[in-house]
Amino acid sequence: MSCCDNNLNSSVQSNSVTEDCIIAFKIFDQCRKQICLTPCILGPARCARSTSSCSEIIQEGDIIVPPINAASVTMDDLTICKILITKKRPNAFRTGFWDIEIKFVFCYTLTFRDSECNFISCKRATSVFVTQVTLFGSVGSGTAMTTDLINVDGISTSSGPFVSVEAKAAGLAAELKLTPKCSCECGCEEGPSEIPTAVCVTIGLFAVIRLFRPVNMIVRNHGCCVPDECRGTEGTANVCDFFNSLSFPSDMFCPPTLGELNNNCTKDC
Repeated sequence: MSCCDNNLNSSVQSNSVTEDCIIAFKIFDQCRKQICLTPCILGPARCARSTSSCSEIIQEGDIIVPPINAASVTMDDLTICKILITKKRPNAFRTGFWDIEIKFVFCYTLTFRDSECNFISCKRATSVFVTQVTLFGSVGSGTAMTTDLINVDGISTSSGPFVSVEAKAAGLAAELKLTPKCSCECGCEEGPSEIPTAVCVTIGLFAVIRLFRPVNMIVRNHGCCVPDECRGTEGTANVCDFFNSLSFPSDMFCPPTLGELNNNCTKDC
């Protein structure tokens, strides 16, 4: 047998199929959102950072007031500068489900121009959108965990699933909010009857929200999975509709007997 034959046999052996146990981030539930964030949802554009000039001082979070001679505004350089998971708690009515609240913070530049399309000024602005979803993340085990890969400061005792959020935003529109300056009955001077007092923006948001846990498993890859649309509470107007759509939690009012508890424990073990 030649050296070439030995190398060929070694290559075949190294490519043989094996079953390996791996630690994987298993997705227990996920959903997608596609929502057009209108000015009614976002409110007026606000200042992204504190600025000052000879005539005014604008603090971060203040509503941006356009220049009085502004005739148009554009929104540029839109980014999602922050995604914050502000709440994660077990759902009160469905075992294994979790209520997640997520805050998206958008940053962008507003450019103001006059009636002849001449540049006036630009300001860095921000808008915030908060949404809630309910996903299955299984029940908490209360175990402690540590690894130098994802946690270098000690032991993590979080009993709930981890949350993953991916998002992409697109700037759809920006317009000046005009307010009447005064009426002729007030004895107003000649000039524009309306002045710009705020900026309204419309943003398109795509997001994928996942609940996952690290588990030991053997997997076979069949390609990417596409999550369904998010379902759950979408504001106070639909809270009662969502509540009424739930199945009555009969098990909450039927405490298990000792025999039932022992049987369940035996099956789980």
